[in-house]
Parts: sequence; structure tokens; C-alpha cells
Amino acid sequence: MMQRRYCAYCGRVAHRCQCADECSAARQFFARGTKEYSPLWMNTPYKRGVPPQVKRRERTALRRHYAEWHAALVQTYGENCINCGATSDEARLVLDHVLPIAKGGLSVFANLQLLCAECNRIKGKLHIDCRPTHA
Repeated sequence: MMQRRYCAYCGRVAHRCQCADECSAARQFFARGTKEYSPLWMNTPYKRGVPPQVKRRERTALRRHYAEWHAALVQTYGENCINCGATSDEARLVLDHVLPIAKGGLSVFANLQLLCAECNRIKGKLHIDCRPTHA
């Protein structure tokens, strides 16, 4: 029996994934930044059907710590969008969940990145980590 593969960006089963299409949100997101799109597969699906109580709890935690986490991300990665490089003077910078709450992500500092509002809108519920890897 062949094991199913899931797209790491959108979470769909491989044969239903449309991230490789030229007009997909993943391709648009990568086109705005410096990284190239390349398919990324995983063997287990994302958590489905996150209960509303969990979403509310995570959003409340985000609101409670927003200013603190925003300042820490600016200090760590600079005052620009991690994807496209837009500065805070050019665009409004917002906190973005690397793994979205809708896919089981938590509102913790380790799951956040700083994106401009446009990159955040395009990214939507995709699971894309733009943070530079530290050796």
C-alpha cells in the first residue's frame, strides 16, 4: 500500500495540491520574496477542524503579547518583511503564524514571523517559514 503524501504548504493530498500552478498563492508568495518555490511533501496531514475555543484562546494569547513579540521580532530579524524586504516605512508589518492556528499552530514566539500586510494576506493559511535558519 502506497503511503499518501501531503503538500507541506497547503496541507492537501499531493494529487489535489495546486501550489505548483503559476497563479497559486504559494507561487505568488514566493515570487514576492527571494526564495524560489520548490515542492515540499510530508507524510502526515495537518490537524483538521481546530475547535473554535482553541482558536479563540490562541488569538487572545496573540493579542495579549502582540507588542512584546513584535518588538522582539524586530530586534531579532530587523524592521522589515522577512519575505519581500519591505520596511516598516513602506508597509505595515504584522505578526504572522508560521504554522497557522487553523492547522494546529500555537501563538508562541517560536511560531511567529514578521511579514508586511500584503505578504501576510497572500500567505493566508499556507505553512511557509521565511525566517532565516541559524546554524
